[in-house]
Amino acid sequence: MESTFVEGITQWQNFYMLAGTAAATLVGLLFVSVSLHIDLISRFEGTIDIQMLAEQTFLNFLLVLSFAFIFLIPDPTLYGVGIPLLILGLLGIIRTMRLWLRFLRKRPQSFLKTHEMLRNLLLPNTICYLALVWIAFSILYGQINMISWMVLVILYLLISASTSAWLLMMRIGVLKREHKEYSEKGGDRKDLSTCTN
Repeated sequence: MESTFVEGITQWQNFYMLAGTAAATLVGLLFVSVSLHIDLISRFEGTIDIQMLAEQTFLNFLLVLSFAFIFLIPDPTLYGVGIPLLILGLLGIIRTMRLWLRFLRKRPQSFLKTHEMLRNLLLPNTICYLALVWIAFSILYGQINMISWMVLVILYLLISASTSAWLLMMRIGVLKREHKEYSEKGGDRKDLSTCTN
């Protein structure tokens, strides 16, 4: 079974190389984009949801990059692949539960709409991390054909994180414009609770 598993993993190495390269590129671009506007993001109390979105988008790109590292390790074993996937999945579920709690307790006025948080962050994370735990358990029990399901997890995370990154940049643009307009009127507010969604 181990030889079949190694052959199966080897067949997917080009895919994981491409996924890892894409994730590394996108996480670099996200890092630069957020760094250019970090003063604006961190200045206002009303941007807690934007901070949450930025953090999780960054972590989702890092997760895809971690998958590439796991699947490109020489001489992979069932436990060598299954256990790291299980750990990442469980950590992801814990993180997502915290995001759900923050989302449910957040102030009624926020910069991102409820459906944007659900569609771009909470639901994709919940689905992907639960699927990841299921795939990890399946691999640990020797069901090596479950490796192909990783494609859906990776693509969903990449698409979701890319969409979230785009939404983040658009919202930062709005945030910047709102702040500029308010500053031109002589104001210096500390939050964006009156911003329109």
